[in-house]
Amino acid sequence: MSNDNQLRFQRFGKYLLLDHIVDGGMAKIWRARYLGEQANKIVAIKMIQAQYSEDQGFRQMFEDELKLAFGLIHPNIAQTYDYGIVDNQLFTAMEYVDGANLKQYMDRLKKRNFVFPIEISSHIITQTCQALHYAHTFTDKLTGQSLNIVHRDISPHNIMLTFDGSIKVIDFGIAKAETNSEATQAGTIKGKLAYLAPEYLEGLELDCRYDVFAVGITFWELLCNRRLFRAKNDLAVLKKIQNCEVAPPSSINPNVPPELDAIVLKALSKNRDDRFENMDKFNRAVMKFLYSKYPDFNPTDLAYFANELFKEDILADRKKLVSYGKIDIAKYLKEMKENGNSPSLQLTQGKESPANARKKRVELDFSEEDDNNQAIGFEGQTIATATKHPIASSARKNSRMDRTRTSINRTRPRARKTAERKSQAQAQSGGKSRFFLAIAACLAIFVAYKSGYLNQFIGDKGLGLGSNKVSKKQETALIYLDGFKPLMRVYVDNKEIDYSDFSGLKVPVDVDFKLSVEQSGKVPYETTLKVSKLDVGKTIHIPELKAGEYGILTTSRNFPTGSKILMSVKGQKIERQLPVENMRMPAGSYEAFIIDPILKTKKRINFKIEPSKKLFLRN
Repeated sequence: MSNDNQLRFQRFGKYLLLDHIVDGGMAKIWRARYLGEQANKIVAIKMIQAQYSEDQGFRQMFEDELKLAFGLIHPNIAQTYDYGIVDNQLFTAMEYVDGANLKQYMDRLKKRNFVFPIEISSHIITQTCQALHYAHTFTDKLTGQSLNIVHRDISPHNIMLTFDGSIKVIDFGIAKAETNSEATQAGTIKGKLAYLAPEYLEGLELDCRYDVFAVGITFWELLCNRRLFRAKNDLAVLKKIQNCEVAPPSSINPNVPPELDAIVLKALSKNRDDRFENMDKFNRAVMKFLYSKYPDFNPTDLAYFANELFKEDILADRKKLVSYGKIDIAKYLKEMKENGNSPSLQLTQGKESPANARKKRVELDFSEEDDNNQAIGFEGQTIATATKHPIASSARKNSRMDRTRTSINRTRPRARKTAERKSQAQAQSGGKSRFFLAIAACLAIFVAYKSGYLNQFIGDKGLGLGSNKVSKKQETALIYLDGFKPLMRVYVDNKEIDYSDFSGLKVPVDVDFKLSVEQSGKVPYETTLKVSKLDVGKTIHIPELKAGEYGILTTSRNFPTGSKILMSVKGQKIERQLPVENMRMPAGSYEAFIIDPILKTKKRINFKIEPSKKLFLRN
């Protein structure tokens, strides 16, 4: 390729961006070539848009996605290879799936007035079920903990059919596991609107049967090649999901046999207790149907089907990939070697950079750094070590020192000689300066002693100069929290403490204190601790906070126009216009006031929200 063509390509860390695949609201996806020993490896790079990359809550969600995706290794799940930050932009490198999603297949078939063959539709669903059953039952090999992952965004858009006939489930971006943080804002819908299950609208805790319903929708749409829940607007769509009146697929596609109708309608039961208990049972039912009705079906049939449907696209893309293979990557490898290819990963630091976190931490900490990267504090106390607290210690890089070193290395010989002469002159006058500084220091100590000001810092016995008239200040020590996440809030004796930079929690010594860790939507962790001087640097493990119990509040529509309900939810004052419909609230007893602006009345009411139940409040 010519040099002019070479200019089209951009290096992104250790990847060479080839072409833009798709541009979404939160991320854009590129096809890229890995620059390394496996330079022929093609990957998909998912770049998070700048406004989300800078958002702390989104970074936490992104980190949760990575924790899930890295562990999932299954032939029907697109694998995640790498992640990090390049040019302040979050990214993840994933397996490049050479194919199209089911929505693209369905659109292509609709143009030809066809639908998916029943046997191929059934096979696609069996492979999807196997992938999701693996995720639902996935166990962390290092902890032995079952994660109970729920995908929550299954639709034809997130199921890929490769051109060689494989099925891949993609995008666990909003997957929910018991170990990840819950960052959903009130009123925010996670997942595509037309693929929600009724229990989501009721605010119930989701489990694997939520994915069963979404796969059921996808199966129905493959058989009928039309949207199941479609309406003029979003509100009408939600109403249809809430009613959950599903026509048998055979009423639209007469080729669908009754036994397949029964399988699809069972998966689409409004009451989740009536659905398949899990994906394995769903898979077994479809598999039994498939090979009883189509005993000669072979998965290789998918490759012929895909290649026939996308023949021209595949041919054009193969030519494009061959041209990408001719790129001379030597200059990109050289550039990468010179500039470095290690993306910096600080997913949980929000907008605050490591350098700023360090600056904030050492405002009154006159410390030095030794060769082992240990910060030695006042009176020789070790504040933190790189081995115990990698996040805090990574913030110790001093960019100012780096710039100074670079500046010195670039100084010309003549300038260096000038600097040496100045240094010698300063050394000669140094004796006089130190003498006057010593006198000034003595005067400062004397004044501080007389005023009692010094005692506030060194206590009664610090230098033997204290006065009993000044009370001794409570001693404190630094401890660290293992398992802390940025969305959590920390309280010591009911006072909120900023722990966002992970640089240690200051707590009282030799007295009992209450430690509380809270997170929205979770049950708080509370414990009483007592720390001694020997416990400096001690790590306290914060267990995974369990999800709180919730119910639903709905009010009747016969309240006077303009009426409002006022109440306190978890210490936060809430004011809502009546009527209220499907408001998700923590379980518990509540006292509220109904305000009638016309009659100017204020009526006190009491009600109780029970876990996973709906309360209908009448006027």
